[in-house]
Amino acid sequence: MVNQKQFEYKTVSISPVGIRIKGDDISEKLADLLNNRSNELAKERWRLLSILPSLKSEGAVAKLLVTFERTVE
Repeated sequence: MVNQKQFEYKTVSISPVGIRIKGDDISEKLADLLNNRSNELAKERWRLLSILPSLKSEGAVAKLLVTFERTVE
């Protein structure tokens, strides 16, 4: 009998805190937030599965929906 792995998923919203000024490029802030959150969750065996933009403002992505998965033991 083949033992199939079971997975669980977690989706988090990532966006910078604070007031944005029109034309602000928040790419670096989002990247730092994503790195920090991904590294925190990796310590709990979560791995990044997907990233979707969920809010755009003035033509720039302002919020990300990030899904992680891990095997259930």
